[in-house]
Amino acid sequence: MIKFCRFSLAIIICLLFIPVAQAAESTGVFVDFNAKALEKGYTVCSSDNIFCVPVLPKQFKNKLSVRISLPDLAQIIPDDKGTLSQVYLLDFKPEYKGMLKTPVVLTLKSNNLTEGSGVYFFDTCKNKWRELESEIDYKKGIIKTKTTFPYGQIVVLGPKVKSVDVDGLTAESALVMDKDTGEIIFTKNSKEVLPIASLTKLTSILTFLDYNPGWDKTVVMEKGDFVGGASLWVKEGDVVTVKDLFYSTLVGSTNNATMALARSTGLSISEFVAKMNQKVISLGLKNTHFVEPTGLDERNVSTAEELGVIARKVFQNMDVVKASTTRWYKVTPVGGELSYWVKNTSMKMLDKDLYVTGSKTGWTHEAGYCLVTQAKKDNHEVLALVMGAAITKNYEEVYSLLKKNL
Repeated sequence: MIKFCRFSLAIIICLLFIPVAQAAESTGVFVDFNAKALEKGYTVCSSDNIFCVPVLPKQFKNKLSVRISLPDLAQIIPDDKGTLSQVYLLDFKPEYKGMLKTPVVLTLKSNNLTEGSGVYFFDTCKNKWRELESEIDYKKGIIKTKTTFPYGQIVVLGPKVKSVDVDGLTAESALVMDKDTGEIIFTKNSKEVLPIASLTKLTSILTFLDYNPGWDKTVVMEKGDFVGGASLWVKEGDVVTVKDLFYSTLVGSTNNATMALARSTGLSISEFVAKMNQKVISLGLKNTHFVEPTGLDERNVSTAEELGVIARKVFQNMDVVKASTTRWYKVTPVGGELSYWVKNTSMKMLDKDLYVTGSKTGWTHEAGYCLVTQAKKDNHEVLALVMGAAITKNYEEVYSLLKKNL
């Protein structure tokens, strides 16, 4: 078990001198508890549902804020270790200062847990990753540990696995397109039909805009909206505005928000998906097809060339540009007790030396890491996208493609 610094002053001093390291994709959940909510208890999870922390009934009193996000600057992983999860930032803020009076359980999911896997905490006092005593359920793909430290970076690490870089790009497919003319500037396997994960949501948004019932209309969250994956932390029965669902879809890529947004049009989900397929046909696309609006299903497929057409079209809408480049967005269900902060999954691109005019991420096991980003320099605007990139390489590779072609 890790031993923490004895005095809170020492902890504060250590936190002031965290070295800058590699950046990570950023997305997050903020939950503010009042006394009534703390009496009931609540489980807070990262927006991708991978990292969860249960707050037990009456474990904390009066007030508590919990944040689970991906840090803008993640600490460097040891050379002899491989990452089995994203690096998460955990931040507990109870009414008192210092170490938590009772330990909290940390639960993380991974499909690649093996002997030697463990949950690691970045010890800012020792300036290194320290392994926490963990318990693994290999069948369920779950690893658990406990901590009393209120703030820090958490990751699941395992034995190092070597990766292969092919032709300078790990992405299976890539494209650079001129925004104004539609001219294709660069391609790699751009006609290959591949699963597209949450890049699906670009067409979902494009379809929604044809049937937008009004930003102030409200939608009641239904059981069928909770399809898994990245989620807005609302519950069945909560009432959310169309605007909040729209922003949550583009900022945090939350699947339940996308499902509810589709329903807000007055169409059933099957009718909405049919409209999505009609939309891409109207754009002259023959290799793009959808079976649901979120991107969770690997049967949602397209090519880099056709995704370029979709992205170019949807990024012409200024509401989409504004939402997809919003760093943080606050959602408060109508009449709700809690507010939720959603962090942009494209934050790493927004932090680059680029004038970003649209961006959307995507990831599933089948699709790999996907990203499309549009950026502008002077009067020249291009979009770059990758599909099936290695872990976190989607950001590096899209950034490189944009810098070379702007």
